[in-house]
Formats: sequence, C-alpha cells, structure tokens
Amino acid sequence: MQTSSHLHIRTLLLFSPPMKYLPLLLFTLCLACQQQSARRPTTPAADTVLESTMIKPLTDSIRQFPDQAGLYFRRALLLFNTDPALALHDFEKAANLQPTITDHWAGAGESALVTEQYDKAAQFFEKALHTAPANTYLQYRLAMSWIERKAYDRADSLATVMAQQPQGYAQAFYLKARIAEDHKDTLQAISHLKAAVDKAGPQSEYEAVMELADLLAARQDAAAARYYEMAYSQDPANAEPLYAMGQYFEAAGKPKEATVAYKRCIEADPGYADAYIALGKMSVNGKQWKAALGDFTLAAKARPTDATAYYYRGLCYEQLGNKDAAQSDYAKAVTFRKDYPEAKAALERITK
Repeated sequence: MQTSSHLHIRTLLLFSPPMKYLPLLLFTLCLACQQQSARRPTTPAADTVLESTMIKPLTDSIRQFPDQAGLYFRRALLLFNTDPALALHDFEKAANLQPTITDHWAGAGESALVTEQYDKAAQFFEKALHTAPANTYLQYRLAMSWIERKAYDRADSLATVMAQQPQGYAQAFYLKARIAEDHKDTLQAISHLKAAVDKAGPQSEYEAVMELADLLAARQDAAAARYYEMAYSQDPANAEPLYAMGQYFEAAGKPKEATVAYKRCIEADPGYADAYIALGKMSVNGKQWKAALGDFTLAAKARPTDATAYYYRGLCYEQLGNKDAAQSDYAKAVTFRKDYPEAKAALERITK
C-alpha cells in the first residue's frame, strides 16, 4: 500500500475512453499482470496449460476447427492473465486468420507489451490502427510501445497529434510525462501531468493524479495535498492517497496535518497498518509511550506478521517497564524479519 518510485510512471496506465474495440475482460486481465516479466513456457508446460480444465474445451475445438479465428481469440483471453506468451501466440493466430478485426491485433499488442516484446507490440498496434485509425487508445498503446523501445521522438510526435484530439488530450500528456520522467526531467513531467489532470478534472486517471501528487510531494510542493485529496475523492474506499498525504505532511514538518491525514486513512480503511505505524512513530518521537503502544498494537492486529509493529511495540513496553512483553515482541520482530539489526540489538539488550 505504499506509493511508487517518484521517477517512474506508476504502471502502464490504463485509461478509460470508450473502449470500442477490445472486450473489457482483456483490459481487466492486462491490469492484473502488467508487472509480469516475460515467460516463454517450454513445450511440455504449454501442452499442460492448453489441456487444463478451463482451457481444454477450446483446445479441443481448435483441433476440430483449426481455421476459426474466434476460437483462438477466446482461448487467448483465458490465457492472458497467467500465460501471456501463450496468449500472444493465439491472438496472433487469430489476427492472421482475420486481419481486418481490430481486437485480434490489439490483443496481440497487449500480450507483447506484457511479455516485454516491444518491437512486436509496436507492429501489432500499428496493424490494429490500420483497421481503426482514429482510435486514441490504440494510438496511446503504440506510443507506449515506442517509449519502451526508447523511440522517444516517435512517441512524442504521436502524443503531439493525440493532444489535438479531445479524447486523446489526457493520454497525450501522460505520455509526455512518462518521456520526461525517463529523461529525469521531473519539472517537465509535473508540467505535463498538471496539464492533463487539470484539463480532465474529476475524470482524471487515478494513477496519474497520484503520480503527480507524489512528484510534487518529493519537491515539498504544497500543491501535493490538493492532488492527494483529488485522488481520494475519486475512490473514497481507497485509503492510499490519505496515507500518502500524511507522509507528505510529516516530511514537511507539519505533524498536526499529518495526524489528521493518518486518522482519516484509518477511518477509510481500519486495517491500514502503515497508518497505525506512522501514528505510533510520531508518538514515539514525542515520547508518548502509552499512545504509541495502542497504535502499534492495532498495527500488529491489522498485519500480524509485521516486524516493525512488534519492534516498536516492544520498545514501548520496554519504556513502560514491562520487560517480559518487550522481550516477546522483540523476538517476534526478529522472527518475522531475520535481517532486523535494531530488533536483534534490542533483544540482546533486554535479555542481559
């Protein structure tokens, strides 16, 4: 539940213009496995997957009707989440059988992106665009493929074209922000993200708003809080922006504001262990041991294997004179995190 690195767009952003050409299932699956590295199963593994309970009916149908593009496409959708390399093969097969169907080429492009075959991804998205030249989502994915290949000039040129289209404006500046971040130009990235987010307003992509807030927070820019608030308003059940806001206020030397943000985070998600830990550490810094003890106890309850919660709760117990409880918690901290020198030193200290 932590925020991401400040110098990298959080994920391959999945934007939400009308997605006319590819079933929603594919995009859901794509979001789930963006971070997977390329996996090219061996032949026995592939055979095992294709004969699995869920996939076998389609595999049998393909054996019977090997020229039916729709069968390959349906099997590719099922394979995409766990075996994107196999899905790529099926999407490509479907596309070759029915080259005028946009979905087939787009699916192949998504699979190639996931398996980090960026040259192929670009080729497939170009073919998809040949069948649907005005589709800004496909333009965006093509530009992302070029960015991954470090063909920044081509990606930037396409983004400039997209910026002239109402439906492509936000994606265009997200692309430009990604290019700027790849070039370590944080100020330019912030400028592009602001252009996109301020234009889209409440319809902005959550990930883009959070990335903008993170970049501003890293520079101690007061506008960070406003964008964290905006991200939270997009999904009040998601407490991440409130925790990140607390982190920003704490780093800015504003403990009262940080406390309010962390408490709001806990109200939104009572199981958000990091918020309890953050509050507890602030109490420790103020030597408010009893208050800190309560926070770390709640953190341990929310996340029973969290070594940090047990270490700091042990510290509170030690300061309050309960050495047995402190020893028990230090031991738990060492158990849950073997390379925890502070906890090891505390355990040695209290057992002398």
